[in-house]
Amino acid sequence: MPMPSSRERIPQPERILDALAQARLSHLLSVNPDLHHDLSRWLSALLASTHNLTAVRDPDRAIAKHIVEPLSGWGRILAADLAVPFGPLIDIGSGNGAPGLPIALAEPQRPATLLDSRDTAVRFLDHATAAHPQITVLKQRAEVAARGPLREAFAVAVTRAAAAPAVALELCLPFLDRGGVLAMWTGPLEHPQQRQLAEVADTLGATVSPVEDAAGLFVATKLRRTPNSYPRRWAQIRRAPLGSGRN
Repeated sequence: MPMPSSRERIPQPERILDALAQARLSHLLSVNPDLHHDLSRWLSALLASTHNLTAVRDPDRAIAKHIVEPLSGWGRILAADLAVPFGPLIDIGSGNGAPGLPIALAEPQRPATLLDSRDTAVRFLDHATAAHPQITVLKQRAEVAARGPLREAFAVAVTRAAAAPAVALELCLPFLDRGGVLAMWTGPLEHPQQRQLAEVADTLGATVSPVEDAAGLFVATKLRRTPNSYPRRWAQIRRAPLGSGRN
């Protein structure tokens, strides 16, 4: 079997354009006509990276996982009966950039912060966002950043696979201002997990905001200020996640 050419291994803009069309996301081009080119440059750099930033190496699978999945989920949130405020977005534990970077590229008027504590991730994200001044890359641990000037400074917070869902809630919700929306790409959740996360969200000042046809996407809206005792130190969070019965 012949090896795929270098062009076949690169997520070309045309392939991304087709994928957006098939996912009924072509309307995003009306906001950013260069979206497919921006996404292609980012995803090509990701697949070419020698660092362990994604386990997905096939271009079509990468488009589906890192572009279509985040943008489809975000589209369902915007289409739901939620008052999503227009304001800055933060991606906690951004890693390779998904889900925050494709959303930021699709909404170039919305300031975005990509937060990660790992040197390799931050260097990659700095390179990937160099042409997009509305996107800031910050190297800091989430539980530290959430106790500084970024606390309650964002309208939207997103995260995917940065931590176990209950842990991610404690790390993410303190960044949201009241009325802000959190979207976590969690994968399927059993009913006991959903109940646990609802209790944790309430403890942190938020309520669950179900979104139809969005399996694997946990959405919450911030109603009250998060108590000053959260987030705890990482050792405490890891040892006794909220809702586990050990805290």
